[in-house]
Amino acid sequence: MLVFAIAVSIFAGFFILSPFIFAKGGHLQAAASINSPERLEAIKLSILKRFIEDERAFTEKRLTKMAWDQRKSYLTNRYIDAARRLDFLNHLVAEQKNRGS
Repeated sequence: MLVFAIAVSIFAGFFILSPFIFAKGGHLQAAASINSPERLEAIKLSILKRFIEDERAFTEKRLTKMAWDQRKSYLTNRYIDAARRLDFLNHLVAEQKNRGS
């Protein structure tokens, strides 16, 4: 019975996570495949604009403190991820230019 429960748990976990790993256009899959510095700059700018809009909504009391804290954390983490990805791509481009010269 324990073996059956473990097998069902593993299958359920695989089934739940499979769209993020295998699906084209899944949120995690799509975010990991952005290789355009221009697109990453646009993403960073849109995240920054959204952050400012949400901050303004919080100061105007249209958002609760808990909702603002959640949005702030989410947007900050997305901005950091995009900036790291952009830095990585810029480093790769610079390294390829150095090898080519």
